[in-house]
Amino acid sequence: MYANTNRYHEMLNNVRDFLSLYQVPKGLSERVMDYVVSTWSMSKGIDTDKVLSICPKDMRADICVHLNRKVFNEHPAFRLASDGCLRSLAVEFQTTHCAPGDLVFHSGETLDSLCFVVSGSLEVIQDDEVIAILGKGDVFGDVFWKEAAPAHACANVRALTYCDLHVIHRDALLKVLQFYTAFANSFSRNLILTCNLRKRSC
Repeated sequence: MYANTNRYHEMLNNVRDFLSLYQVPKGLSERVMDYVVSTWSMSKGIDTDKVLSICPKDMRADICVHLNRKVFNEHPAFRLASDGCLRSLAVEFQTTHCAPGDLVFHSGETLDSLCFVVSGSLEVIQDDEVIAILGKGDVFGDVFWKEAAPAHACANVRALTYCDLHVIHRDALLKVLQFYTAFANSFSRNLILTCNLRKRSC
């Protein structure tokens, strides 16, 4: 416990020194510190990737299925996935923690991931107008498994509160869908995006 506390304070000092050395503007500095503190409070300083890296492949897949169980249980698109398929998907998911004000997608950038909201709320902004509010259980990104070429985001997606997102990247998802063809058909039929950022309106 003492070692963890010492690491926490050392990390905060390093971040403060960095912000001071590079004269990061006050508003951005406050956002960085807020993010670092909130992320630490959620993870308790535990590096999930480091823990997973020391586990055998089979055990790592089991842990990843457990960590992504909310996504798998809440969305009908995963209902027909075999154990092997879920394990292949689970190891490809990444958990992202966002602080209020963070931009998850910038308008014009490549849509290379699919995001599942596990907690928190976000706003979708197009032409300076809020066109949608996203919350727990919502899915946003692109239906790239149905499209021949990648697209560009037509809106900004910004966190309104602290958010936890489970994210899978385009290449990783396509690789799993290509291998598990029966699941791919079911997934394509049943996964409904709350907000498709390829389109001009959600």
